[in-house]
Amino acid sequence: MKETPRFVMAQRLTAFTLALLLLLMPFGRVARADNLKQPVFAYGQSLTDEQKQETAQWLGVSDSALEMQVNIDEMNGLLHDDYDYYQVYSSVYLEPREKGTGVSVKIVTPKTITEITPSQYENAAITAGATDMTIRVASVKAVDGSGALAGVYKAFSGTTGELPKENVQVAQEELSTTSKISEENKDKEGFSDDLLNAAIAEIKAQIITVKEENDGQINSGQIINIVNNVVNNYNLGDVLTQDQMDALSDLMGKFSQIRLTDEQVENLKALGSRLMESGGKLLENVKSQWDAISPETKQEIGGFFQRIFSAIGDFFNSLFH
Repeated sequence: MKETPRFVMAQRLTAFTLALLLLLMPFGRVARADNLKQPVFAYGQSLTDEQKQETAQWLGVSDSALEMQVNIDEMNGLLHDDYDYYQVYSSVYLEPREKGTGVSVKIVTPKTITEITPSQYENAAITAGATDMTIRVASVKAVDGSGALAGVYKAFSGTTGELPKENVQVAQEELSTTSKISEENKDKEGFSDDLLNAAIAEIKAQIITVKEENDGQINSGQIINIVNNVVNNYNLGDVLTQDQMDALSDLMGKFSQIRLTDEQVENLKALGSRLMESGGKLLENVKSQWDAISPETKQEIGGFFQRIFSAIGDFFNSLFH
């Protein structure tokens, strides 16, 4: 059957639509980024009514906050692990912040959160998918703090949808790895937790940049080189042991396999910048590469729309040839 001009036009419209959809697809990052819209108070099931009220006062929970109980029997599901939990005392209060301002963590009861530091929480929370929010953490009883982010994950699952399982698993391993490295080096000259976490934020950003420049690909050799270079630039090369370097490389290898939103990337940059500014003398002589990391979002958007406009132009040119 002979094709009519109308039939040819329909075919071309279909082809153009498909091309446009391909252009709209994310390149290496997830487009989803629906963050919290209201304050959330996620508290541990093991708290008595009196302890819950006391914890809420410590955290400064507002009357408008949504309350969620983090139950013992859902801890494995939230943290994607198989630990035998028998109590949950850690509680968190989340407040949305202005877009692009990053994640800020305050440990309200430092005497009872014994191992995890604010910058470790911030790094891991961004990895998991939490962006642009204030997180306050408290516990009425001494805990290591590794399960405190369960409240963050519960808050998302009860409002905007579950955070990606792979991201949460990497975030939890990140907490374990960084807290162990910090504990093992806390008395060493030239080491600080903020210095380590600023380095980790930059390692993540460099990994993202390499992936963006190579169609989402990065190999283990590139990851090891990034880890080594950044650690040395942050003057930690003579502080961290080879085992700790290997643990970081392994962790960053897993990080390289997850997908991040543009908001997570911007929050990583915000975290790194803040740690650099407030890190004290140990960060004064750091040879940071932040300025060279990744094109600005506006450049990415500009290139994106340029591809769309080029496709539109090519399509209409084809109609008349």
